[in-house]
Amino acid sequence: MSLVIAAGGTGGHVFPALAVAQVWRNLYPDLPIHWIGTTTGREARWVQNAGLPFHGIEIYGWQPRSQLRNLRVFYHIPGAFWNTAKLMRSLEARVVFTTGGYPGLLPGIWAKLNKRPLVLLELNTHAGRTIRWLTPWAKYLFGAFPSLKGAAARDKFRWSGVPVRFTEEDRRRYSPAQAKALWGFHAEQPVLLILGGSQGSSTLNQMMEAALPLWQKAGYGILWQTGKREVLPSPNVRAFPFIEDMAAAYQAAEMVISRAGGSTLGELAWWGKAVVLVPSPYVTGRHQHHNAHYWQLAGAAQVVEEGDVSALQEAIQFLMEDPSQRKRQEEAARHLARSDAADLIAKTLHECYVSSFS
Repeated sequence: MSLVIAAGGTGGHVFPALAVAQVWRNLYPDLPIHWIGTTTGREARWVQNAGLPFHGIEIYGWQPRSQLRNLRVFYHIPGAFWNTAKLMRSLEARVVFTTGGYPGLLPGIWAKLNKRPLVLLELNTHAGRTIRWLTPWAKYLFGAFPSLKGAAARDKFRWSGVPVRFTEEDRRRYSPAQAKALWGFHAEQPVLLILGGSQGSSTLNQMMEAALPLWQKAGYGILWQTGKREVLPSPNVRAFPFIEDMAAAYQAAEMVISRAGGSTLGELAWWGKAVVLVPSPYVTGRHQHHNAHYWQLAGAAQVVEEGDVSALQEAIQFLMEDPSQRKRQEEAARHLARSDAADLIAKTLHECYVSSFS
C-alpha cells in the first residue's frame, strides 16, 4: 500500500518531487513510497541517492522538432502502459503524485482507470501538456504560481509554491565567505552563478562564453553549471557539468544567471537571489517566457533574450554595481517563495492515501 511518485526527465521535474518525498518520509515513516521514472534519464541516480526505491519504465517524450523520433514514442506506448500497470499493481499504489512531463502520463492514466487519487503539481504559469491531459482526472492540482493558465482546474487548484530540496540547516551551513572559499574565491570577490538547468544548455553556454571576457576583466568569480559541454579553463572560472552542492553555490553568489524553469525559480525565491533570466526559446508553449515575465513584473528579475550578449553584460554590470537595486530584487524574490510547499503537498497526499481506503 504505497504512495507512488512519477517524475523524471529533468531536475526541474525531479527535485520538487524529491522535496515532497522527504517530507512524506519524515511525517509518515511507516508508509511506503515508490518512484517511477524513465530508464534513460538521470533521475534514477538522484532518487536512489535519496534512499528511495526507483522503478524505470521505457517511455520517451514528444520531440516537436523531430517527427521521425516521435514514431518511437507511439511504438513504445502500448508496452510501456502494460509494464506501468503491472508495476503499479505490484506496488499496491494507493495515491499517485506527478510533477508532469512524459514520465507522469501513464501512471496518471492508470490512477484514473483504477480509481486511485491523482495529485498534480504544475511548476509553470501555463500548464504543460501532461498536466492539461491529467487535470480532468485529478483530485488536486497544485501550482508553483498563485494562478495557472491552460488547465481546466476549477475547484481543484491549490497554490503551493515550489517544494525545494533545501532546509533551514542548508541556509545556515555556510556563510557567504565560507561558500566562496569552498569554490576557491576570496571573500570580497563578487561571484556570478550561471545555471542552464540540470542538463545545461549549449546555446546559453555559447552566450556566456561571449560575455565572459568582460566579467573576467571586472574581477568577478564565475561559478558555472555547464552540462555536458566542456569549458576551457580560465582564471576565476569554476565550471562543472552538474553542481552537487547547490547550497554552497547559492550562498557564494551575489548574482545568478539562469533559465526560467519553474523549479529553479522556486529555489531562487527560497534563497532570495537577484537574477537575470534568459528564458529558453526552445520550450514548448514558451513556458519559460511566461515564467520570466511574471518574475519581471514582480520586480524579482531582469529578463534578457537568448543571444543578446550586450544586454546581458549591461544587466549584470548594473546589478553588481548597484547593491540597493540588487537588494530590492532579492526582497521581491523572497516574496514569491512559500516555505510550506512540500509540507502542504505531502499532507494532502496523506489525506488522499487515507481516503483511498474508504
